[in-house]
This record gives sequence, C-alpha cells and structure tokens, in this order.
Amino acid sequence: MNINNGKDLQSARIRAGITQAEVAEYLGYNSKGKPNASMIARFEGDYAKINPRVAKLLQLYFQELQQPVA
Repeated sequence: MNINNGKDLQSARIRAGITQAEVAEYLGYNSKGKPNASMIARFEGDYAKINPRVAKLLQLYFQELQQPVA
C-alpha cells in the first residue's frame, strides 16, 4: 500500500479503523505530551505534503496493522 497523498492516508486509516491521534502517536507528532491529530488532519486535507520519509513510515505502519497477531 502506497501513501502518496492525504486521500490515500485517510482511506488507509479508515480501513484500518484507527484514529488520527493513533497515527500521530505512531509518527511521534506530539503537542504538550499528547498525540497531535491536527497534523494528520492537515495531511488528509492536503494542507501539508507527506514527505517521502513519512510516507514510508505510514506504509510500514499500515502493513504492521494488517499482520495477524501471533
């Protein structure tokens, strides 16, 4: 799964059943010690571009979520 833009991110996140805050926490986007979901909303609304490093991290995250727990 490639995450190239905000629509890809939003679609993957909804399919996985996770919140913007959970994605923010995984990426380490924090504000005052709490996950900064507004950054994920900015990505999803195409107000901020997803750089290649973040795109790769997101790809890995959603792959991990699809793996069955042993």
